Amino acid sequence: MLNFGISPCPNDTFIFYGMIKERIDLKGYKFNFIIEDVETLNNLCIKGVLPISKVSVHAFYYLQRDYDFLNSGGAISELGPVVVTKDIEQIKRMSEIKIALPGKLTTASALMWFYWRKNFSNKRYSLKFVPFNQIIDELLNEKVHLGVLIHEGRFIYQHYDFNLIADLGEFWKKETGMPIPLGCVIVKKNNKINKKILDNIIRESILYSKKNMAEVLPFIKNYAQELKEEVIISHIHAYVNDFSLNLTNKGKQSIITFLKKLQREGIWN
Repeated sequence: MLNFGISPCPNDTFIFYGMIKERIDLKGYKFNFIIEDVETLNNLCIKGVLPISKVSVHAFYYLQRDYDFLNSGGAISELGPVVVTKDIEQIKRMSEIKIALPGKLTTASALMWFYWRKNFSNKRYSLKFVPFNQIIDELLNEKVHLGVLIHEGRFIYQHYDFNLIADLGEFWKKETGMPIPLGCVIVKKNNKINKKILDNIIRESILYSKKNMAEVLPFIKNYAQELKEEVIISHIHAYVNDFSLNLTNKGKQSIITFLKKLQREGIWN
């Protein structure tokens, strides 16, 4: 039995449904799925606890020695996290800004750092790392001034009358010409897991979900932050795409570009 970490977000529960429910041929493998917030998964892999997991590409920067990334199951997209606020004019006036981030090792955290360095270098900051599904409340209760929203949050921020400061997907594409490598599936090196077989299993799981959406949707809703079907469908369409089936050279290059930028520019102090 292999422990396999995935997040509760709709793209992951969609991708791995066929494996979780054993609707496809698992080629003799048995998986125990650990469904946790992506930052929890990042930290479990930093500790070496999980043999297979979905993680943030930012986290993979620190995991390269012990893990390889797979060609399937990842999240690479031109739609990335968004930076929002209740009051744009307040942001302009302030010299120190409180920022809510969905975990130190998330890709969103690194993207916000790249954006901050370029656009807010004249201001001081303080950081609050909270689970992704608490950031909207942090903003509404005025505990922070800026929030970086991922998963379903980036699709529903308008419902709360938040103001968009930046779409980090657009920022990243303008900076690099690449889609954002948000997440990838990683496997521990030097084990008996056949990566090619696992890639094929994940692809079959994706294809099963694509053909059986009515069956899969109730399962996705059990874990989703936002239950409106249009939001769930938008989320899946944004983050389950051809790159999820096969990274290709472009997908791999997007990951390499991201890792090199981290190496050059560092991260929040």
